Amino acid sequence: MDPFELLVEAHRPAMKAVLAKLVEIFRAHDVRYVIGGANALSLYVRPRMTVDVDAFVDAARKDEIDKILAAHFEIVNIGRFHSKFKHADVEIDILYAGASAEDFALSNARDAVILGTKLKAASAEALLWLYLVSEKELNFFDAVELIRSVPGLDLALVRRQLEKHDPARLAKLEKMLATAREPVISYEASRARRS
Repeated sequence: MDPFELLVEAHRPAMKAVLAKLVEIFRAHDVRYVIGGANALSLYVRPRMTVDVDAFVDAARKDEIDKILAAHFEIVNIGRFHSKFKHADVEIDILYAGASAEDFALSNARDAVILGTKLKAASAEALLWLYLVSEKELNFFDAVELIRSVPGLDLALVRRQLEKHDPARLAKLEKMLATAREPVISYEASRARRS
């Protein structure tokens, strides 16, 4: 068992089955998707625990996908760009692509195995861009860890995409890169230092 699988098994054992079922549903209905978030991050860095599965899907089929997933999972919320479902103690966040970072993630999916399930996962570059558009503080640190851990990360590709689609995020990328060059400290220590 890989470290992420061990972590999930210890803290959120239903995650493995929920991820497998979600991917099976996507395949059965020919849904274009990519798994992101901490599940995808586990492919590149030391894993951290998560309580959900994040999937980015084609917005053109939103209504159909919401109905399909509602038949298999408990509905938490159906929103315009984001729907949330739940099964057991695992949340399923469905984010409907349409923004540049999400579209890039769908277009740059890679074949992977997460928690024993063959699926489409966000490339390291796509995951970095998704973290750049996130306002969650933890995602900033996930991005820094990604930069530190993936020597082959194509930062030039990410920069080109940002210059073309989202130039306001270039400053945030530079901040992440500067932070990645600093000595490694824990997330908690970093928060305490910045307070």
